[in-house]
Amino acid sequence: MGTDENDQDSWKLVYFIRHLPQLTPAEVKEMETLNPKSAMDRQEEHDEEDFLNGKTVEKNEQHHH
Repeated sequence: MGTDENDQDSWKLVYFIRHLPQLTPAEVKEMETLNPKSAMDRQEEHDEEDFLNGKTVEKNEQHHH
C-alpha cells in the first residue's frame, strides 16, 4: 500500500500530465531552463534550428548518441 507522500506525488504527476495540452509559451520556456543539457546538446539544437531555417550548417565533428 502506498504512503500519503507517494499518493501526493502521483496526483501531482496526474495534474501535470492533464495540464500539458494547455501549457503556455512561458511555462514551456521555464521548463526548458530546468532541463539540464550538455554543451553538445545545445550545439546540436542550434544546428538543427539553423538547418530548419535554411542555413548551411558546417559540421566540425560528428555527434554520437
